[in-house]
Amino acid sequence: MSSRNALVRRTSGSRGTGETVAPSPPGHDPVWWSLSPERARTLLLVAARPTITALAATVLLVLVVMLTTGTDLTSAPAAVAATWLAAHQVPLTVGRTTLGLLPLVPTIVLVWLAARECARAVPHRPTPVELGWLAGAVLAGPLLMTAVCLAVTGDAAGVTPLESSGPFAAFGWVFVLYLFAAAAGIGGRAWGSLCALVPIEIPQWAVLGARAARRTVLRMLGCAALATVISFFAHLSRLDGAFRQAHNVTDVLGMSLLSLLYLPNVVIGAAGILSGAAVLFGAGSVGLFGVTGGHMPVLPALIPVPEGPASAWWAALLLIPLAVGVLGGIELGRTSDDRPGAPWATLTCAALSTLTLLMLAILGSGQLGAIGWVGVDLLMLVVLMVTWFGFGGFVGMVFARRFLAPTAPVEDYDEYDDEYEDDYDYEDDYYDEYDDEEEHDDEDDDPAEHTDAVEYDDPAVEVDGELVEDFDDDLEVSIAAPGSTDEPADDIVDAEVVESDLPDEDETPGR
Repeated sequence: MSSRNALVRRTSGSRGTGETVAPSPPGHDPVWWSLSPERARTLLLVAARPTITALAATVLLVLVVMLTTGTDLTSAPAAVAATWLAAHQVPLTVGRTTLGLLPLVPTIVLVWLAARECARAVPHRPTPVELGWLAGAVLAGPLLMTAVCLAVTGDAAGVTPLESSGPFAAFGWVFVLYLFAAAAGIGGRAWGSLCALVPIEIPQWAVLGARAARRTVLRMLGCAALATVISFFAHLSRLDGAFRQAHNVTDVLGMSLLSLLYLPNVVIGAAGILSGAAVLFGAGSVGLFGVTGGHMPVLPALIPVPEGPASAWWAALLLIPLAVGVLGGIELGRTSDDRPGAPWATLTCAALSTLTLLMLAILGSGQLGAIGWVGVDLLMLVVLMVTWFGFGGFVGMVFARRFLAPTAPVEDYDEYDDEYEDDYDYEDDYYDEYDDEEEHDDEDDDPAEHTDAVEYDDPAVEVDGELVEDFDDDLEVSIAAPGSTDEPADDIVDAEVVESDLPDEDETPGR
């Protein structure tokens, strides 16, 4: 493969929808606001489709709940607007009750839909202008719908006791969530183009540390989910008490659905508890080293929360985050150039893992009415996560460097690599053919080759009046080039070239 093809493969890095933008002629570069009709249609779908899908699901859910509970449908627009804001983690005030602790399942689904739609619209070898248009399209639809919902809740404030936390918080949450969705969608398809926007060069140890951080966070959340399931079955006797406020089947189904929506919040709280930080429920708290009594919501999702007093063996659960950090350090020790004097990839992994879990803890926390603030102790979470992941990662890195054989860095390929591999092969063939044509043109433009080189269709040479097609191994024929001073070797047989069989001078190609 030529150097040009290698450069194309390195710089493109995109696995988009197959949309190819024809290059502009020299001197006619398109301005940033010019869009082809096909590209404009794609951006319109990116802006509208996730928003319309989410709005349709919201309207359907609100209508089902209101019809099953016998609520008057006159408040349906306000309920739809409030549900849209709540799905984007915008705090709401119903009467005198502030709801800041909102379920994460709707938020995760909406961000995933937007990221998926954005990933499908990434073109091959995108330019910064195209990435900017795409990110703007991802943000445009949700921001417009948020503005409509804020207006609806403001108009309905005189009829229903419903208020939002203000436009600044609403637009801020929506902007941050969908900016993350755009980054995830573009990064999944065009990671090279996204990194090219960074003004400084990203070192290799930072890339390896970021990949290890993603695996570390997933392992930590997986261990927290497993601990939640085990604790749920260990405290299954509380199930009857969790449904004591349910009066009919509709209430049971509603509480069960609400518990499923809050399940990611519970898993994030379990990850905080496993690290050693406490989960606060207003004045109460739950941790590995003690449980303080307080008022807790009555939901089936909170069945796994342990009750006091704390047992001595609970401290052994601190080995889980330590083991996760050690495993990440072992991977980095085998794939990176880390050494005890410069553990940059290990420190990057610990910092990014802690930052990710901190952001998840902020999303999974909030004000919950009269109970107060519910969520993980954020300061203790940061200190403990950095300690476990940093120390454990350093130990694992040293162990791997001393006792394990190094391996090549593991590349993270997404699910679209195989699908668009043929596109890259076609692209390489195109550039190979283009290179061959350039080389052929260069050969044709060389006057020396046209003057001295003569090609014959029939390479037969007549020796001593006889036409010889095949020469034996012991026979050599040497024809000196015009102007050559080299004398033929002594062991070469006498050969006579019949000039009459050669083409005339006027018929010689290139003359």
